[in-house]
Amino acid sequence: MEATISVEEKLIGVLEEESQLLDDILSLQGAVRLCVKKRKWNELEKNLSELQAKGDRFSELDLMREELSAGKNLYDDSNIAVCSNVVRSKLVKSKIENQVLNEYVSTTRKFLQRVFDDALPESRNKIYDRYGRIVKNEASSLILNQVI
Repeated sequence: MEATISVEEKLIGVLEEESQLLDDILSLQGAVRLCVKKRKWNELEKNLSELQAKGDRFSELDLMREELSAGKNLYDDSNIAVCSNVVRSKLVKSKIENQVLNEYVSTTRKFLQRVFDDALPESRNKIYDRYGRIVKNEASSLILNQVI
């Protein structure tokens, strides 16, 4: 006779798989940040595609979790509550890691834009499109013999 798995056991299984996937995602996010800082673009591309695949899998699992927990309070069962809290804490860590990377990229981009504006004074002139709107002027191609 086949053993039937209860909805609670399935839900715990999905939450545990989400937790493991989030561990993988967190380590990949750290690797992505290091790749950006060290300018290892090929490795960055590989990590980003792996991160995308894991993110897609997490989305599938989250849909399964939503279906299994529809109309239920996750905190009624202590085992489910513990797994759910672990997943939530990892999601918060992932969000913070994304914010750190975003802030680093944003700050670096602003710094480089100021350097290019100073190095290429003509890029500070206003340029208008054919409708009279101001177009943001980006730095033209520039070849440097040093790493910035």
